[in-house]
Amino acid sequence: MKKLLVVFLIILAFFGGYFLSQKYNFKIETKTPTPTLTITPTKNQEPFNVGGDSDEHGCKASAGNSWCEILKKCVRPWEEPCQEKNNNDEADIKAALVKKHGWNSDDIIVTVSENNGSYARGGVKEKSSEVGGGMFLAMKKSGDWEIIFDGNGSVNCDQLKNIYQFPQSILQGVCD
Repeated sequence: MKKLLVVFLIILAFFGGYFLSQKYNFKIETKTPTPTLTITPTKNQEPFNVGGDSDEHGCKASAGNSWCEILKKCVRPWEEPCQEKNNNDEADIKAALVKKHGWNSDDIIVTVSENNGSYARGGVKEKSSEVGGGMFLAMKKSGDWEIIFDGNGSVNCDQLKNIYQFPQSILQGVCD
């Protein structure tokens, strides 16, 4: 009986080992050392210096800079476009309203009553209309004015304060 039990345990261990190895896929692997690569410059070759590629204006192409003749300085085009700055926020806000609604620029009058350079508030009305018009709230994003609200309806003050972070000086009289 003991011999039968020992044979049974050996068979059980064999099958258990087989199924265990199938599930966990045991393999013996030998590790090979990782080769190292050493580059040495030749006599006529200088090592490349990141940022050591300044042009005649001092702009570093490897840092993404290029010379802007209009601005007379090095710029990264994705951060600051190479174009003349327009300091006429009223015209830019009017252009944003025209773009948003498809209006004719000659048909509307835009006045800016509050502007801190990043946020603005003002009014818009049709030239031919004797009726008052509406107000707008705008914010500058990536150098361009975006109309956040325009019209005569009620504004969502929580959204203006918390999401768009309008300063109280711009919202005075709107969200008191």
